Amino acid sequence: MQVLSRAAARDGALRRALRAVYEEIDASAGTGALPSPAALLLGADPPGGRELARGPVGLQQVAHYGAAVAWQRVLAGRYGPPDALLAVSFGELAALTAAGAWTVGAGARAAYGLAGVLARTPGGLTLIGCGEARAAELAARAGGGRVAVGCVNSPRECVLGGPPDRLAAVEGLAAAEGLSAVRLHLPFGSHHPELGRQRGEFEEVLRGGPPIGPTAVPVYSAVAGRRYTPADDLAARVADCLVRPAHLPRILALLAAHGHTDYREAGPGSALGRNAADCLRGTGARVHGTGEECVHGAGTERVHGTRAERVHGTGEEERERGQRTVTTDRTLDELLHGRHHPGRLPRLHRALARHPYRVAEAAAEREPYLYRRLRSLLRALPAAADLHADPDGLAAVLAWAAVADPRLGMTVVTQSVLGQGSLLRLAGARKDVGPELGAVDAGDLRIGYLVTEAGRASSHLGAGTVAEFRPDRREFVLHTAEEADVKFGGVPQYPGPRGAVVIARAVDAAGRAGGVFAFLVRLADHDGPRPGVALSAPVPVGALPLSYHRVRFDGVRVPEAHWLRDDADLDADGHLHDPRTPEDRLRRTLAVGQDLWGVLPTALAALARQSAVLAVRHSRHRETRAALAPGTPLLAHRSQQRALLGALADAFALSCAAARARELLAAARESDAAGAESGFAPWAAVSRPLSAYKAHCADEAERIIAECQRCCGHAGLADGNRLAGYHGFARSFDPAGGDSRLIRYDLGRALLAEAGPGGPPPVPADLGDPGWWPAVLARHQHTLTAWLRRATAERARGGATPFEVWNPLLDRAAELGAAYAARLAAEDLPRALAALPPDGATDALAHLAALRAADRTAGALLRHRTLAPGELAGLENALERGYDRLLPYLEQVERAFAFPDDIVLPEGFPEGSPEGSPSSSPGGFPEGSPGVPAREGRSEGPNTPSEQEFPE
Repeated sequence: MQVLSRAAARDGALRRALRAVYEEIDASAGTGALPSPAALLLGADPPGGRELARGPVGLQQVAHYGAAVAWQRVLAGRYGPPDALLAVSFGELAALTAAGAWTVGAGARAAYGLAGVLARTPGGLTLIGCGEARAAELAARAGGGRVAVGCVNSPRECVLGGPPDRLAAVEGLAAAEGLSAVRLHLPFGSHHPELGRQRGEFEEVLRGGPPIGPTAVPVYSAVAGRRYTPADDLAARVADCLVRPAHLPRILALLAAHGHTDYREAGPGSALGRNAADCLRGTGARVHGTGEECVHGAGTERVHGTRAERVHGTGEEERERGQRTVTTDRTLDELLHGRHHPGRLPRLHRALARHPYRVAEAAAEREPYLYRRLRSLLRALPAAADLHADPDGLAAVLAWAAVADPRLGMTVVTQSVLGQGSLLRLAGARKDVGPELGAVDAGDLRIGYLVTEAGRASSHLGAGTVAEFRPDRREFVLHTAEEADVKFGGVPQYPGPRGAVVIARAVDAAGRAGGVFAFLVRLADHDGPRPGVALSAPVPVGALPLSYHRVRFDGVRVPEAHWLRDDADLDADGHLHDPRTPEDRLRRTLAVGQDLWGVLPTALAALARQSAVLAVRHSRHRETRAALAPGTPLLAHRSQQRALLGALADAFALSCAAARARELLAAARESDAAGAESGFAPWAAVSRPLSAYKAHCADEAERIIAECQRCCGHAGLADGNRLAGYHGFARSFDPAGGDSRLIRYDLGRALLAEAGPGGPPPVPADLGDPGWWPAVLARHQHTLTAWLRRATAERARGGATPFEVWNPLLDRAAELGAAYAARLAAEDLPRALAALPPDGATDALAHLAALRAADRTAGALLRHRTLAPGELAGLENALERGYDRLLPYLEQVERAFAFPDDIVLPEGFPEGSPEGSPSSSPGGFPEGSPGVPAREGRSEGPNTPSEQEFPE
């Protein structure tokens, strides 16, 4: 606190704010008989942090709380009110006060009550200089199951919590491995799952004080991992700080996805700012006051962060000693495939390589073949709960399966991502669906996901299928009321037990319609469809041949345990009690879409990369016969180079966006937009940034793969060469997984409603600046928003209905939504480069991808006057230099992007590595890369499966 006192002595505004805040605290009479913080901290001899800690219980916490509130007032006075507040741990109290949720005195009373709880809280905290995965590994190895990661401060720093003796064992192990580990001088623990009793005590303190009102400024919580909404019980959420971890990188990722780029720390220290700068390095964001400000930030949004160092920090001198960097940057393999246990991808590779690819158009041949591939894959995977807890792992499974066979990839989407994801997210109790989860994991039960209704395809704002509750038997009965309500989706034809997660409207025993819920329904067994289930003849879908059917229900009985009720309930009389509104219930039921949107971009990027590799190999070996240059390889032609070098660059950009989507999924497993309004479809209300990534990546992958097909001529159309299937998979996700057009409509409407005033952001003059393209798109989004705001306001003033206002403007709203999604993806390029080791190939890929995106968008940029013609004058020459810059790295990029040949080797394409390239393992992966087993004769380690683990 001496740092604060010195700052107050130099800064009159801060001194006045501190005195005003502390006087409000003194007058509140809610902090017992504590001495006045103002007299102590603003006097001639202010106490240090340790002296303050030795004072009466609560003095330290109240003093820190008041300092954060005062500092935030100073920041707001100097730089304007914040667009959002970031709350980290104890900073929740100051953030809620600054947001207007309660008075200064009420917040101080909460801080004082928390201090009383902490005084009786066991445990300790250790600052460790490594990333989250390494910290968790150390805790598991030496913590005896009692040490947990309590705070993730940055990719290079965490705080562990647990019993002091267990922490000492972890500290010893860390020291032996060369990691810094500093025990914080705190006589209590925090952010630990064993503190449930203390959490309950703190919640009682909060409920016993003044109620916490709505926030006037958005508050993002590092503990909740999302933005608070009006539907939140804030007393419960604040109390969660004692038992749930605080994850700064994830909440910063969410803030960045929502467009916030300017950060200031609401406190005299700089630890939070330094950690934020570490998390945001390379993104173009600006973190002020850390000495590490990024100068390429394009936006003007301000975020004030509040944090109390004494909750999970320590003195500045101890924090500096704990700041040692011990983690390495992300490798290119990690960017493309995610971070995994060393044995995970080789195991996945082996499972997929067991069964060679077959076109198998006829269902009688295709279904057994896909079933065998699925069983081999399932046996190589962890249990569903473990897989869904790891976004990188789930994404890798989908990506590798889709590359091996797009039909298998779609089966993984419906069964593992959406089906099992719904069971894990929404079951009232895990035991209710435990046997079914186990049966799916074992391959003994296949399930699908039935949400689409024939008469309402693409929009899921309502469900015509009805589930009526019968209290005498404690079961639901499903009915298809009208022809429009018939479900459409994938239902396997292979004999054996089959089921589906069915989305239907619940009706309770009193006949009252409830919200839209998910139900686990058995569709068929070994003898065929179950009573009441009618399956149509297979519906042919040539782009992605699978067993699609129309499904009708006539009195299908579903036990109450298979109602995926989430937090709703039925009483003894069968009356439905749902704490959510119907709109929020629909959003929650379909929130499994977040999982799909978080992992689907990884699969789409993988398909785009493999398509580009196949096209490059084809063009290298395909000779031209034209008189211009007979016998010349197709790849020597500049037009082919532009197309294929461009496809590789665009696939790299797509891979960077996919990596970001995985990070956002990890940060937002609970939707960040709870209570948001649904417009044309519920998707943007489920998760705005992830729905944007889904729409953008599906569109980009379809474009890239189609270009690769064209470059391969006849070979690109042959089913056996996989490109047609890749294109069908990408194309199907324009309407599937949330209609992309409706997503863009809603993105545009939502952005318009939230956009604030301000001028367009500046754009660097140099087209080679990594921040140029993100800045251009930020300006373009601003320009489109301003035009659309004027247009809607003009129509509304004339008395038009909402439909009359929006009907002629939907395409412009979609254009704004697309610009927002493109901006997110553009920002991912410099962010990814900043995390990768310096490399000429990735630099060239990112540079060319940005220039190509600008070239494709040039017409819109000029039409809307986002840029003047002169600002794009050098684009064509820059593009040619970009192709020349990438060309020398072609074989290196090809090796990095290629999947192993034994799962992707197509018909009619040359085998093996490109001629003249360095020796590599099959598919162009350097030996030892993720997913590539060691060559014959080498040990593969304990995590590589044996052949016996994959029986037929």
